Amino acid sequence: MLKRLLIVFFMVSSLAACAGRTPSPAKTANIAQKHFQKYGKKYKESVFATSVVTGAEAKQITELQKNIATAFVLVKLADGNEVPVIMTLIQKQPFGWRSTGWELATP
Repeated sequence: MLKRLLIVFFMVSSLAACAGRTPSPAKTANIAQKHFQKYGKKYKESVFATSVVTGAEAKQITELQKNIATAFVLVKLADGNEVPVIMTLIQKQPFGWRSTGWELATP
């Protein structure tokens, strides 16, 4: 009986250890799109203000450490251009993932 309990305990703990600790690509794209729409309204001379942000696509998400991740995102503009951006995301409970910084990526 004890042996079965140990096996079940290790199986449950291994499932918890395998859980993803990075935001999903859809969540990352949503965060990026909202962030750059607000950024374009605030800074009128930026590339995000001259052409409206229509969407975002998360290409790669990497965990730096627990609750901190970086993401390579393509921000899509209304004129058809895509702006490559590297974003830093942090998870703060109970609010979820938030953007803490970004920079333009060189192609």
